[in-house]
Amino acid sequence: MEQWLPLFRHLLVSPAANAAAFSSPPSSGDCPSAPPPAAALLRLLLSPAPTLPASASDPTAAILFQTLPPFLQSQALSFLASSADLLDPHLLRTLAARVLSAPPGRYGLWVRRGARHLIDGLPEEEGVPGVASDEFIDGFHDPPTWLKEAAVRAHPVLPWLPVECRTLMGSGSGTRAGRDGGDGLDGIGLETLVLVQDEDVEMQEAPGRVLPQAPPLEDSIMQRVLAMRKEIVTVESVLAAQRVAKDLQDLCVESRNAAEVLSLVRPWEANDDTLRVLLSSLVLEGDGVDGKGPALVLCSVFLPQLLELQRPASSLLLSTALGLCKRHPAAALEAVLFPLVLRKGGLNVPQCDVLTRIIKECMHPLHVTAFCHRLLSGEEQERKPVCMPQHQESIGTNLVWTESLFTLFYNILSQDICLTPSTVGELIYVIDDQASKFPRSLKFGNFLKCFVSKCWHECKHQRGLLERAAERTNTFLTKAVLAKLRPAS
Repeated sequence: MEQWLPLFRHLLVSPAANAAAFSSPPSSGDCPSAPPPAAALLRLLLSPAPTLPASASDPTAAILFQTLPPFLQSQALSFLASSADLLDPHLLRTLAARVLSAPPGRYGLWVRRGARHLIDGLPEEEGVPGVASDEFIDGFHDPPTWLKEAAVRAHPVLPWLPVECRTLMGSGSGTRAGRDGGDGLDGIGLETLVLVQDEDVEMQEAPGRVLPQAPPLEDSIMQRVLAMRKEIVTVESVLAAQRVAKDLQDLCVESRNAAEVLSLVRPWEANDDTLRVLLSSLVLEGDGVDGKGPALVLCSVFLPQLLELQRPASSLLLSTALGLCKRHPAAALEAVLFPLVLRKGGLNVPQCDVLTRIIKECMHPLHVTAFCHRLLSGEEQERKPVCMPQHQESIGTNLVWTESLFTLFYNILSQDICLTPSTVGELIYVIDDQASKFPRSLKFGNFLKCFVSKCWHECKHQRGLLERAAERTNTFLTKAVLAKLRPAS
């Protein structure tokens, strides 16, 4: 125990927290010639442990690292990885190799994963004897049996979580589970991560399943719809707009076919004041909505304004729309983000600004991660946006890469959003493919520099493609990007 005391004293008096304390210099009371705390920790972990005799299966001398509980072993490896630049890479590699080459069962999965992460961060050398380069991958990536079974029969909450939303919410949790029950994510209930898609014709087209068709509009309702279509474009006061919003809501509920009513009424043709009232007052619930009421409101009132946006959006209209998006982030993802990003004409600057505000102010990080995954790595049916029939011809199925779209991904990465490995892989191929089209674009260069910085660990094995792409650019950022891709050995 005495061997640990100098290190513990340093950690207790150090103003730095966690791993930063290992990189801070020793305090004035310590011996001036003492090694840095990170180096002291490494030497201590590798020092012999006489209380542990060598076993027949592992004849090497036991070290103090083996005396730590598994949790502390994993934490120690994480601390060493964060201070790897200050330490002897040979000693780091020795410690990691002992863990990875130990007999099965000696170290837990997360300890072995920490050792692999430590080795991956060291300068490239020949392989470690007795350690396969991907020896821990199979055990790490295999999901448990119950999750595999659930994935076969469930519509996933998220691409990497194949469990149905209602299963995780539990019975009787209601729509306040994430807020009041404490089982949400930062106040976001799991039910807000996805729309109710089981009955959504536009979002779920399961093969071999006959989905119920919405009933046709009755003659009496059709006459009221046509009359409202003429009235909604002539509204001149807020009071009249509120009355129209109430009548439109009643029509949608009575018809049990809200999408058809909205398509015929065309509320997007009203003036900005009326649109604000519709966004704040129109609440679609009932049998004809199937859980996608907020998405229908957004795609029939707000989305059409964005599809044709060529100048900064009205601040009052945008503020009202952001309020609705905050309350229903999954609806905003399906009815605003996907349609606008998939616009056939590509994303422009004003549209990018609106999407950036929605992502920053309305979306939980999991929403953004799922959005990027579905957009870049998902199948085509996962990218079917919610929109009115009149706007389907403006929305495609493939991304049109513009400077503004790269700016949007730059803004996403700047928020430290975690991207899935498949999303990172797709972005690498996009960068390689598009670099020749944007050789002098600062927006593309900014995105590339941010991508390399934020996703370096995931993309370092594709460094060749990124170097080739960076070499085809010609801006003042090119050297900075290449310097990150070619670290000093």
